[in-house]
Amino acid sequence: MKLQNVRNLYFILAIVSWLLILVDDIAVIHFSRAFLPYSDVSINILLSTFFLFTFLGFKIEIGHSRSGQFNDLLWQVFIIGAVTVLISLSIKTVGLLNHNDHFLNDPLMTNVLYHINIGIITVFLANGLYVWKKMILYQKSKITDISWHIFEYMCLVSIASNFYYFDINDPMFLIVSSPLTVLGLVLAFNLKWVAFLNYKQKWRSILLLTLIIIICLSFLERVYEHHIISYLIIDLADNVFIQAMFGFMLLNCITALLVLLFNLPTSSVFEQKFGEVMLFQKLHQSLQVGEKEEDMYELLLDSSMSTVMADAVWLEIRDSKGSLKAFQNKKIDEFDVFEIKKALRKNQVNITSEPQYIENIQEYPHTEKIKHLNYKSFLLIPLSSNNQVLGTLVLLKNISDGFDKEMVDIIFTFVSQASIAIKNFRLMDEAIQTERYKEELKIAKDVQQSLIPSNLFLNSHIEVGVFSKGAEDVGGDYYDVFELSPSRYAIVIGDVSGHGTSAAFNMAQMKGVFQSLISLDLAVDQFMIHANNALSRCLEKRSFITLSIFIIDTEKQLIQYARAGHCPAIILDKELKTCTFLEGKGLGLGVSRTNIYEKYIQKYELSYSEGDTLILYTDGLVEAHNPARDEYGYERLKEIGLESIDLSSRQMIDNIIEDVQQFTGSAQFEDDCTVLVLKFS
Repeated sequence: MKLQNVRNLYFILAIVSWLLILVDDIAVIHFSRAFLPYSDVSINILLSTFFLFTFLGFKIEIGHSRSGQFNDLLWQVFIIGAVTVLISLSIKTVGLLNHNDHFLNDPLMTNVLYHINIGIITVFLANGLYVWKKMILYQKSKITDISWHIFEYMCLVSIASNFYYFDINDPMFLIVSSPLTVLGLVLAFNLKWVAFLNYKQKWRSILLLTLIIIICLSFLERVYEHHIISYLIIDLADNVFIQAMFGFMLLNCITALLVLLFNLPTSSVFEQKFGEVMLFQKLHQSLQVGEKEEDMYELLLDSSMSTVMADAVWLEIRDSKGSLKAFQNKKIDEFDVFEIKKALRKNQVNITSEPQYIENIQEYPHTEKIKHLNYKSFLLIPLSSNNQVLGTLVLLKNISDGFDKEMVDIIFTFVSQASIAIKNFRLMDEAIQTERYKEELKIAKDVQQSLIPSNLFLNSHIEVGVFSKGAEDVGGDYYDVFELSPSRYAIVIGDVSGHGTSAAFNMAQMKGVFQSLISLDLAVDQFMIHANNALSRCLEKRSFITLSIFIIDTEKQLIQYARAGHCPAIILDKELKTCTFLEGKGLGLGVSRTNIYEKYIQKYELSYSEGDTLILYTDGLVEAHNPARDEYGYERLKEIGLESIDLSSRQMIDNIIEDVQQFTGSAQFEDDCTVLVLKFS
């Protein structure tokens, strides 16, 4: 059954219970309790079911309503209270206008009218209870949630007090109602919703709460007014449940009213803070609403100026080269800005490198030409991102020491967020500029394959074998062979950070750089230095390349090599049956993008003999994992290399790959894997 149908059923049952109570009251008046021995029991049962179904109906009605505005919730309590109290007053007025004493003192009429009051009071209290539940449990804690459920169950249990008579002046009445009162008081102090009201909403809430309190007191006055009537069949003044509900309503209204009154003096401050948060959020969301970088300038100017109540402001934006890209100003002329900047320079105030706060510029020397402007305090904050200066924001006030620490902190927050947004706009612009290459990047795999040589025959003195397999469609492993002369060859093997199209794109740039440098016939260390300089300019900041380069002279049987953070190659001496790792210092290309890179690279040289073998590989080989997450490692590679020293280059590669796959238990590699074996003859 849908909740709406359940709610309707509860209300129907409540109405039926109310009507049956009315019938029971009339029967008692006409026939007296002597002829109806079970009338008290039936009335109490019907009264209890009326209370129960009315409250359960409002629990569903209000609990699933979507209104999240606290003023709207209080307005709902007030409207229902106002309507019900008007009905109650109308009933009282009818009695007063009828001057017939028999009518006023008639037990039947008195009980019927009081019976109507019971109905409207119950509706008012049920609605109020569950409206306050929604407000009390706003941003609830676990303890608050548990406390409410206990309170709610205790309220339902207290309905059973209908079957027992407790005079309001009886200590037992106090004992029974005390737990509800104490728990209701505890819940009444859960007023987190108050903090989310602005100044205007707080005043409206104060008015509504005052009116609700008046309505509660009006109903209580009606209840106690009839308490002295001896022939009243149902007396709410002695009803623990109803009195507890009135107490709960009044406690919540009074505590909320007091908290609101105490919060009023600080409301404007909180609203200002909230406005600053909203401005910050607007800055944060600027990228998501399709704005341009120029729109960010205007937003930053308006936000900063309004937040600190500056008299003037200007903003300078610079491009990646440090040149002036944009200038915006408010409440100050460009010529005046020029004169102020000139005065600041004369006083050696740098407005582009670090924040500056000038309490009174008029006290500085060399300010004669700007004294007529009447600006005194200056706040200068550079915009920067990733150590790159993007511009400068300057705020001016006509009073000295016009910026307190709180204002400065807020502006720093705005500037920081705006800097990130501006930098992101620029990165987006760069991405848009490369959109034209989107179709080319779709065939990145074909591009990568075209970058890797298909024919690795060098000469009759070198037998070459190769294995290369990417973990993704486009991997980062790269190798190439360049012929310097009929007897001299340059071989490079490397690993571009990342995968996918970015790795292929970087690989294409790398190949272009290498082809340009190879034609210069540089020494291996100079090759690395020049390659690092070139790639540092084109690689993304997070991208780098590990690389090894070998220049092999088959005539002199000599190898020159340099290593830029790549896996150490292996040289196998066939005669001595030894395996040597060609280690040496070297930093990956693009890791250091300064002139100090040459300190981290070095040239090495060694000779080889006929039958020796050179093994080149990428980290995907030695870092292959078995199910226990152990790495294949260098030692296993060394052992399989020595075992295969008498085999051909192709056979040696097959042995190595088979050994790795046996170790990992899989034919697939987690990372790109490349192996080159060069056997000298």
